[in-house]
Amino acid sequence: MAGGMDVKVEFPELKQLQQAFRQFRPSLARKHMGAAIRRSLQPGLKALRGNVTKGPTGNLARAITSKVKTYASGNAVGLVGFTAAGSGKNKSSGGGSVKKGKDRAFHAGFLEFGTKERTIKTSSRRAGASIASSFKTFGPFKIAKVAKRGKFAGVVRVNTQPKYPKAFFKKAPRGQLLKLPAMPIGGRKGQPPVRTAYRESLPAMRQELSVQMTQSLINAQKDLAKNFPPRRNDVGPTPF
Repeated sequence: MAGGMDVKVEFPELKQLQQAFRQFRPSLARKHMGAAIRRSLQPGLKALRGNVTKGPTGNLARAITSKVKTYASGNAVGLVGFTAAGSGKNKSSGGGSVKKGKDRAFHAGFLEFGTKERTIKTSSRRAGASIASSFKTFGPFKIAKVAKRGKFAGVVRVNTQPKYPKAFFKKAPRGQLLKLPAMPIGGRKGQPPVRTAYRESLPAMRQELSVQMTQSLINAQKDLAKNFPPRRNDVGPTPF
């Protein structure tokens, strides 16, 4: 599965099936192995969709995808995860607007791994406090009324809608550093979406892959017989 991470999975029980595919020419092997893997990824796709919330833009859900890559050697691999952010023709825009698209999930890595504590310094080009804000991306902000009582009495506070970490506004007095706390991992269940989907769907994908590889081996044999029939004068097995 993919999403800023690489997970290598090997199924020992499929070694014999992989060995059987080596009897075919590489072009035929990768065609049918790729088809088997593509069908086997469906449980992983379903699990990932179940671990992702729609969010304010819906871009994370749109970015969910699968990919099968075949090689000239006849091998094939499959990935489930998110479309690479910024891979489309349109670039992200500023000024408070957010574009929608399959390649707009720039925050996928934050949800999967969280962030470390960050320190913001006041820019030399601007006076005043050190400020970190998500206003341009999310907004709008609500400014709470000045409290008359309690520990916030007489203090002007900035509340965001939605609340942190989906939106935030933090500031520090002039001359002081602003520290932002670590952003927590944030899938639907409070767990990393890709890794959680992988754990949930692994048994189903494993079972489906075994079934599909067997069927694809049969399909490859039929494909070979149809497109490369043995000649009448041939002796022995058809060369590949």
